[in-house]
Amino acid sequence: MSALSSLLLGFIQGSTEFLPISSSGHLNLTQYFLNLTPSLTFDVFLNTATLLSVLVFFRGQIKYFLSNLKYILVATLPAAFIGVLLKDQISIIFSSIHFLPLFFLITSVFLFSTRTAKNKSVLNYKSVLIIGLAQALALLPGVSRSGATIATALLLGISPIDAFKFSFCLFIPVSLGALLLDSSVILSPSFSTVLIYSFLLSFATGLLSLFLLQKIINQKTFWYFSIYTFTVSILLFFLFYLR
Repeated sequence: MSALSSLLLGFIQGSTEFLPISSSGHLNLTQYFLNLTPSLTFDVFLNTATLLSVLVFFRGQIKYFLSNLKYILVATLPAAFIGVLLKDQISIIFSSIHFLPLFFLITSVFLFSTRTAKNKSVLNYKSVLIIGLAQALALLPGVSRSGATIATALLLGISPIDAFKFSFCLFIPVSLGALLLDSSVILSPSFSTVLIYSFLLSFATGLLSLFLLQKIINQKTFWYFSIYTFTVSILLFFLFYLR
């Protein structure tokens, strides 16, 4: 992989991980157009950079994290169970680009459905389990994790700010789990200068994306992202199946 490709992928990871448009889908697309083999290990490496972004952004929310720890653990179970059980199958799906039109369409449905969401509920065991199931679906490239979890929380009546904070509390254990599952990132590191720059670029753009998403959620324009993901889905459908 060239230095430019590595830096570009780092930028894409940071700018799309938290915005509800699927970082994994965009990374796969970029690798496809650059004639690179999609690598789950490289995705996990960059995901670790955005995990650091979350930890820095939410450094003042330790009390919120601890007070909702029981809910975070329950919501993490579906993704953890499916990630371990179907690790090989998920890796195969990651290596194929042709599922992306469908997966981006799923993200679009999640996002658009929040257009008329009302705030009328609080977190409870039932709601967090449903949010956790939505997060498990986001193991598929093209299905946005933040989009699926925030949208599900909003549809369940959770306030926008709590949906935002809870979604990224969930990001922490899931990212750590992905890092542990793909142990080659830890056990066999090859941290060239370019990879380090890619990591830092992903971290910095991840922080900026978090600030932007928080502002968008407060303005209740979250569903606007569905226009983008639906457009991507349609374009990819024509590209892969009708050309």
